[in-house]
Amino acid sequence: MKYTGKLRLTLAGILMAGVAFGASIANAEPIKIVMSDDSAKVSLKGQTFEKFAEEVKKRLGDKVVIELHHSSTLFDQSDQVQGLQLGAVNFIAPTTGTYATLAKGMNAFNLPFLLDTPEKFSAAMQDETVRSIFVPQLRSKNIEPVAFWINGPRVLGYSGNKDVLTPADIAGMKIRVQSAPVYVKTFEAVGANPVSVNWGEAPTALQTGVIDGAEVTPNAWKGSGMYEMINHLTLTNHMYSYYMVGTSKNWWDGLPDDVRSGIADALKAATDWNLENGLKMNSDDVEFIRQSGVKVHSLNDEQHAAWVAKMKPVWKELGEPLVGPEVMARLKEIAGAAD
Repeated sequence: MKYTGKLRLTLAGILMAGVAFGASIANAEPIKIVMSDDSAKVSLKGQTFEKFAEEVKKRLGDKVVIELHHSSTLFDQSDQVQGLQLGAVNFIAPTTGTYATLAKGMNAFNLPFLLDTPEKFSAAMQDETVRSIFVPQLRSKNIEPVAFWINGPRVLGYSGNKDVLTPADIAGMKIRVQSAPVYVKTFEAVGANPVSVNWGEAPTALQTGVIDGAEVTPNAWKGSGMYEMINHLTLTNHMYSYYMVGTSKNWWDGLPDDVRSGIADALKAATDWNLENGLKMNSDDVEFIRQSGVKVHSLNDEQHAAWVAKMKPVWKELGEPLVGPEVMARLKEIAGAAD
């Protein structure tokens, strides 16, 4: 059953679910674990969910019964956080920005050229100063952050006669972006013209010259077929797209210790799989695009530093109001870009 709009869960229903959960523990009945994935089963995230479910079953066997729903068949993107809070689902993994209405500091994780590698992001997520801007806020809303999965680096694809390697090279180009301020400000900072276009309309916009290029992950370039419409791909890696795995704090805290430990171990195994395979898949997609005839560029250290210098005003404008100067300074330190 798919829930859309406001969830039709009554207080009585939620209380009954809680009673049933407690009874299942007391009677040693299998604990039901519901996972909701808003992506396709064949996607990187879909495969990671499959790995997670497999690892849970491997460790806990008949102690649990797992329901895994792909492609938003249980909850769509707008409903899944609410479903988690109400206990209708046990694990979700939307993008970090999905949680930003509950912990606005999480928007800082998408600042350009800041946490732009999995290593930097992992270090930030383990740092107590950084965690203070989102973990308590989420827990107060009955959400326990339990893992982060990667999607991939955002890279710049475009058509034209010149290579884009420095900020000066992109000046005047029309780049498709999401409408969120961080994407708009990023490309305004280097003199480009950001154009907010729905992803489904991007192919037509590129073909008709409404945009000159776009910035998405390699798997999105390949999966959409839009790599066939460009002749350059610059691996700016200006942002890294991540998913945050969340569970209900009340449900998580109420699990028997052995079950919670088994799920945590399974989650670690799935997260390790996601990192290894996510890096490989994106690398393979870049090579596929290269082999198709697209010219692929990488930034050298000097060119990367030039982009970072252009982004520091964006960090100050959008980052400090969200997390404050102390946390922003810590994020820059982790990123290796401290003033």
